[in-house]
Amino acid sequence: MAKLQPARRPPAVSPEVADIPLGVRRLAAWSWRLIVITAAAALLLWGVSKVSTLVVPVLIAVLLAALLAPLVNVLTRYTFLGRSAAAAVALVGLLLVVSGMFTLAGRQLIAQWPDIQTKAVEGFQTLMQWVTTTFQIDAPMINSAVDEALTQLQKNADGLVNGALSTASTLGNIVTGIVVCLFSLFFFLAGGPQIWRWVVGLLPPAARGATHESFRRGWRALAEYARTQILVAGVDATGIAIGIVVLGLAPYGVPIWLLVFLFSFIPLIGAVLSGAIAVLIVLVMKGVVPALIMLGIVVAVQQLEGNVLQPFLMGKAVALHPLGVFLGVALGAMVAGIAGALFAIPMIAFVNATMLYLVGRDPNPELGTDDAAAQYYRELERSARS
Repeated sequence: MAKLQPARRPPAVSPEVADIPLGVRRLAAWSWRLIVITAAAALLLWGVSKVSTLVVPVLIAVLLAALLAPLVNVLTRYTFLGRSAAAAVALVGLLLVVSGMFTLAGRQLIAQWPDIQTKAVEGFQTLMQWVTTTFQIDAPMINSAVDEALTQLQKNADGLVNGALSTASTLGNIVTGIVVCLFSLFFFLAGGPQIWRWVVGLLPPAARGATHESFRRGWRALAEYARTQILVAGVDATGIAIGIVVLGLAPYGVPIWLLVFLFSFIPLIGAVLSGAIAVLIVLVMKGVVPALIMLGIVVAVQQLEGNVLQPFLMGKAVALHPLGVFLGVALGAMVAGIAGALFAIPMIAFVNATMLYLVGRDPNPELGTDDAAAQYYRELERSARS
């Protein structure tokens, strides 16, 4: 009968470590690595928050570049324009469209401003009358609350002044951000492939091919997301604006269209906020019954968008579970406020597509391999060796 021998300990492991169960050792190894990753992510987010005036405009430029790149490619291929000229045409066209929408909406709001003030006062008085009747609140209580509010306003006058100065600083940051966004967008459109190849060239040669191909899938997902959001936002805005017009508030059609269109780029939250604003405007201007009709229109439009348009238009690489969308938006809002809520889903879609490729589940096999980029990286490696 063979004699049982004690299990041999690995020579590199001390007896004290070998006595610890293997599962505990693995858990400890994972734990400290996760701690390092979390600390690195927190440090990165802290650094980004310090230069958010620069980072946010660049990220907006990336989204716009993903949206406008097909137009630049068409202009370059089928016209006499070079890449830089085509990028300039696309940029000028974007500026004309955006400025035209804001100008038209601003003119309509200015033209209707006296009516808005009158209706707002009437709506406030009606609301106060409903509150006093429903909750049995007498006028002295309301007047006391108003007086207390005025007192607090006077006490915090210094804070309001500081807030006004902060607002002026914020406006300066917005102007700076717009300039950074436009410059970045032009160079992304004019020389985006060259910029990306330079970035990939900084990586080790063995990682260049996989990085480039995974980025192509992520960029496709980002472009599909941007185009889908534009179309979905346009459908939402048009449906709600038509409802406003049908209810007899045609002068507010364009401002509401623009408001809903912009808010639609914030997943989940934006649709609720823009719809609530539309219903509130109808409530103030027309009354309870038209507001209920407007609420029905908003719900119908958003159901059409959520259950028909997005599942039909979103590609395989962009398809995300609703829970993932909700948690992503919530996490983005907690970490970076409105900007985080805006960029959370595009970033998740990008990372999802790149990771699918890296783990062997190519979300876009029809893209194949970029032979021109592969040849460029091979030549770059040969030149580095020589």
